[in-house]
Amino acid sequence: MSAETIPVAESGAETEGAAEAPPKPESRPLVELLPRDTPLLLVTATAFVLFVASFIVFGFHGRAFVGAVLCPALVFLAAIDAKHKLLPNAIIFPATLAVGLIVAASTPGSFLSHLAVGAAFGGFFLAFGLLFAGSFGMGDAKLFFLLGLALGSKTFGAALIAFAGLLVAALYVLAKRGTSARKDALPFGPFLALGGIVAFFLS
Repeated sequence: MSAETIPVAESGAETEGAAEAPPKPESRPLVELLPRDTPLLLVTATAFVLFVASFIVFGFHGRAFVGAVLCPALVFLAAIDAKHKLLPNAIIFPATLAVGLIVAASTPGSFLSHLAVGAAFGGFFLAFGLLFAGSFGMGDAKLFFLLGLALGSKTFGAALIAFAGLLVAALYVLAKRGTSARKDALPFGPFLALGGIVAFFLS
C-alpha cells in the first residue's frame, strides 16, 4: 500500500491572506497625508486667508510674495504634523526654494543674512536632534531653515512663540492626563508654524 501524499503549502502561500502592514507616513504620497473632508476645507480656507492677508498687509512687495508662499505652506505642514507627526519634504523643499528665490530677487542685500540665520537655526536643531534622540526631528530642522530664510532675524521671535506654545500644551496635557503622558511626544511643527505666521505678520 502506498503512503498517501500529504500536500505541503508553498512558503509564500501561508502569507498570501495575511494583512500587510500599513506603510509608514514618510513613505506615503503627500495626497494621502493631507486632511480630508471638513478639516481639509478649514485648512485650505485658512491658507487662502493668509495668502490674501499677505498682500493686504504688505502690498505687492517681495515680502508679500514670501508670505504668500510661506504661510499656506506652514498651515498645511501644521495640519499634517498634528496628525501624522511628519513634516513632508514635498512641501518643505518647494517652499524653501520659492522663498529663497523671492528673497534673493526682492531684497538681494539681505539674502545672505537670511541664509545664515536659516543655516544657524537648522544646523543647531539638527545637531540637537542627533545628540538627543526623540527631541527634534529632521523635519523640524528643515522647517527652521525655511523660517530663517523667510524671516531672517525675526526667526528668534518665531522660535520663542513656538516654545511658549509647546510649553503651554505640554502643561495642559500633563494636567489632563497626569504623569502617564510624560512619554507622549507632542509634534513641534504646529507650534513652529504658528510662531512663524505670527512673527511674519507682526515683524
